[in-house]
Amino acid sequence: MTIRFAAAMNGTMPAIAGVLCTGAPLGAVNDNGPLLPRPSLRSIESKPAAEIDAGIAEALMHFARHGLSAAEQARVEAEAAHERGDTAARARWLSICRHLDRRMAAALAKRLAS
Repeated sequence: MTIRFAAAMNGTMPAIAGVLCTGAPLGAVNDNGPLLPRPSLRSIESKPAAEIDAGIAEALMHFARHGLSAAEQARVEAEAAHERGDTAARARWLSICRHLDRRMAAALAKRLAS
Protein backbone atom coordinates (compact mmCIF):
# COMPACT_ATOMS: atom_id res chain seq x y z
CA MET A 1 0.00 0.00 0.00
CA THR A 2 1.45 3.33 -1.02
CA ILE A 3 1.35 6.18 1.47
CA ARG A 4 1.57 9.70 0.13
CA PHE A 5 2.18 12.84 2.13
CA ALA A 6 0.81 16.17 1.07
CA ALA A 7 1.33 19.12 3.42
CA ALA A 8 -1.75 21.17 4.15
CA MET A 9 -1.87 24.50 2.36
CA ASN A 10 -2.23 27.61 4.48
CA GLY A 11 -3.39 30.11 1.94
CA THR A 12 -0.36 30.67 -0.24
CA MET A 13 2.23 29.09 2.10
CA PRO A 14 2.41 25.35 2.99
CA ALA A 15 2.04 24.60 6.72
CA ILE A 16 5.40 22.87 6.85
CA ALA A 17 7.20 26.00 5.64
CA GLY A 18 6.50 27.72 8.95
CA VAL A 19 8.14 24.87 10.88
CA LEU A 20 11.42 24.88 8.97
CA CYS A 21 14.25 26.74 10.67
CA THR A 22 15.67 29.12 8.08
CA GLY A 23 18.45 30.34 10.38
CA ALA A 24 20.23 26.98 10.62
CA PRO A 25 23.12 26.43 8.22
CA LEU A 26 22.58 23.53 5.85
CA GLY A 27 26.27 22.71 5.27
CA ALA A 28 27.86 19.58 6.68
CA VAL A 29 29.65 20.06 9.98
CA ASN A 30 31.89 17.77 12.03
CA ASP A 31 30.04 17.28 15.31
CA ASN A 32 32.68 15.09 16.98
CA GLY A 33 33.87 17.91 19.20
CA PRO A 34 37.47 19.01 19.59
CA LEU A 35 40.14 16.89 18.01
CA LEU A 36 41.78 14.47 20.40
CA PRO A 37 45.55 14.02 20.32
CA ARG A 38 46.67 11.12 18.17
CA PRO A 39 48.09 8.10 19.99
CA SER A 40 51.81 7.67 19.97
CA LEU A 41 53.08 5.46 17.18
CA ARG A 42 56.56 4.89 18.68
CA SER A 43 55.91 1.19 19.31
CA ILE A 44 54.92 0.69 15.69
CA GLU A 45 57.79 2.76 14.30
CA SER A 46 60.37 0.70 16.18
CA LYS A 47 59.37 -2.48 14.34
CA PRO A 48 60.47 -3.23 10.78
CA ALA A 49 57.86 -2.57 8.08
CA ALA A 50 57.81 -6.23 7.02
CA GLU A 51 56.94 -7.29 10.57
CA ILE A 52 54.13 -4.74 10.77
CA ASP A 53 52.72 -5.83 7.41
CA ALA A 54 52.87 -9.51 8.42
CA GLY A 55 50.99 -8.78 11.65
CA ILE A 56 48.28 -6.84 9.84
CA ALA A 57 47.98 -9.54 7.19
CA GLU A 58 47.65 -12.21 9.86
CA ALA A 59 44.98 -10.19 11.67
CA LEU A 60 43.06 -9.65 8.43
CA MET A 61 43.17 -13.36 7.60
CA HIS A 62 41.87 -14.13 11.10
CA PHE A 63 39.12 -11.53 10.60
CA ALA A 64 38.22 -13.14 7.27
CA ARG A 65 37.77 -16.50 9.01
CA HIS A 66 35.82 -15.33 12.07
CA GLY A 67 34.14 -12.07 11.05
CA LEU A 68 33.06 -9.68 13.79
CA SER A 69 33.89 -12.16 16.54
CA ALA A 70 37.55 -12.34 15.43
CA ALA A 71 38.88 -10.22 18.31
CA GLU A 72 37.04 -12.32 20.87
CA GLN A 73 38.28 -15.53 19.25
CA ALA A 74 41.86 -14.20 19.34
CA ARG A 75 41.38 -13.39 23.04
CA VAL A 76 40.21 -16.95 23.71
CA GLU A 77 43.22 -18.35 21.84
CA ALA A 78 45.59 -16.09 23.81
CA GLU A 79 44.06 -17.21 27.09
CA ALA A 80 44.38 -20.86 26.04
CA ALA A 81 48.04 -20.34 25.09
CA HIS A 82 48.64 -18.67 28.45
CA GLU A 83 47.11 -21.66 30.24
CA ARG A 84 49.40 -24.00 28.27
CA GLY A 85 52.42 -21.81 29.07
CA ASP A 86 53.12 -21.15 25.38
CA THR A 87 54.44 -17.58 25.49
CA ALA A 88 55.12 -17.34 21.73
CA ALA A 89 51.54 -18.31 20.84
CA ARG A 90 50.19 -16.01 23.55
CA ALA A 91 52.15 -13.07 22.10
CA ARG A 92 50.97 -13.93 18.57
CA TRP A 93 47.29 -14.11 19.55
CA LEU A 94 47.57 -11.02 21.71
CA SER A 95 49.06 -9.17 18.73
CA ILE A 96 46.17 -10.26 16.51
CA CYS A 97 43.69 -9.20 19.20
CA ARG A 98 45.48 -5.84 19.51
CA HIS A 99 45.13 -5.23 15.77
CA LEU A 100 41.40 -5.94 15.93
CA ASP A 101 40.44 -4.43 19.31
CA ARG A 102 42.98 -2.40 21.29
CA ARG A 103 40.86 -2.08 24.42
CA MET A 104 40.18 -5.78 24.66
CA ALA A 105 43.87 -6.58 24.10
CA ALA A 106 44.98 -4.07 26.74
CA ALA A 107 42.57 -5.53 29.31
CA LEU A 108 43.70 -9.05 28.44
CA ALA A 109 47.39 -8.18 28.69
CA LYS A 110 46.80 -6.56 32.08
CA ARG A 111 44.86 -9.58 33.32
CA LEU A 112 47.44 -12.10 32.05
CA ALA A 113 50.33 -10.11 33.54
CA SER A 114 48.89 -10.33 37.05
